[in-house]
Amino acid sequence: MKRIGLLVAVEIDSVLKSDFTYIKKEQVGKFDIYFYEMNDTQIIVAHSGAGQVKAAAATEILISLYQVEFIINFGIVGALTEEIGLEQVCVIDHIVDYTFDTSEADNCEVGRHYEYPSIYMKTDEKLLEKALQIIPNLKKVNCASGPKFVSTSEEKMRISKQFGCDIVEMEAAGILLTANMHDIGVLFIKGISDTLHGGAEEFGEMFEKSSDDCFKIIMGLLNSNLTK
Repeated sequence: MKRIGLLVAVEIDSVLKSDFTYIKKEQVGKFDIYFYEMNDTQIIVAHSGAGQVKAAAATEILISLYQVEFIINFGIVGALTEEIGLEQVCVIDHIVDYTFDTSEADNCEVGRHYEYPSIYMKTDEKLLEKALQIIPNLKKVNCASGPKFVSTSEEKMRISKQFGCDIVEMEAAGILLTANMHDIGVLFIKGISDTLHGGAEEFGEMFEKSSDDCFKIIMGLLNSNLTK
């Protein structure tokens, strides 16, 4: 049976009310790990909580302890441009760890990890293309990831202009950096919870719907040949 990981930061309720066949729940440290089955695939769900550090730790658990073949991360994000609207679901092409900065020590650009050739860290090409084949209307985007909730339009526009990104969130860089150390692919599916001119209030209003809409895409992918 194929074994894949599903990493969820704060949108776990969308998973808990899903049509997955529930098997069991375990706890690893402070992390809740849920086991499901769907279409001859075992789905191991790690509920990480918000932020890069927790997401990276949960990624390591999925890979090292449960030996998943690849990981899907879904969740809600903020839009950085006018073109990205509410209820849109995106698939991430590149990720920028936009708060990472070692420039004074090694002259790397802000956002670039030294071992990478640029600030843009590529996600898994095969998983990305397969997702787009299954659901062609997914919008391919670049994502700014950092340990901060960004609510003002001024800050969103600054990030978009400086780093060439379309969305912003708090976990993706930690997930990708950890998975890359193990040569494990990750597919990132993200739903928009707040627009360029929206903030914390819009996020609160759209949280549940955006989470559920995003998870419907995950269900569609898993009901198709994504895991084949």
